[in-house]
Amino acid sequence: MNTSEFLKELEKQPTANLLFAYEEGNFARADFHLTEIKNVNFDTVDCGGKQNKWEETHVQIWENPVPEPQHAVSAKKAIEIFQLVHKIRPINTKADLKFEYGNQTFHTAVLPVREIQHKENLIIVKLGVENTTCKAKDRAETPEEAALACCAPVPASEEKSTCSPNSGCC
Repeated sequence: MNTSEFLKELEKQPTANLLFAYEEGNFARADFHLTEIKNVNFDTVDCGGKQNKWEETHVQIWENPVPEPQHAVSAKKAIEIFQLVHKIRPINTKADLKFEYGNQTFHTAVLPVREIQHKENLIIVKLGVENTTCKAKDRAETPEEAALACCAPVPASEEKSTCSPNSGCC
């Protein structure tokens, strides 16, 4: 989901409070804060030697160590935070949106939006996970290209001699 799509979902129910599910059945505390909105620019080179560039918007969810039972973030408040940030430093609203979250029992992770549910006075943002991938294999157009894209499997007979330092094996 990109940033613009997320904001449109919030606009549907501006008085509703936000709730984030960081994994099935586990939610950020209802008194969370949105503490940062980051424009993240990636400039990478993959194992196939291709340069890749893309942007993402990362929003940090933070829980105060001291619970604040009277604090909640409504959709309207979240939109206002995005607008404030956008005035200071424009946000690429077409960029994929991800949320950075961690607590004492869940490692800090950057999680994409998997689903948004609208309930009576609540917007539940279900976050998902993304697995790592090999871009060189992903862009291959045939199984043969994928096999040769990067670190092709080493035949068992060559395993010991081929995968030695400076052999070119990943």
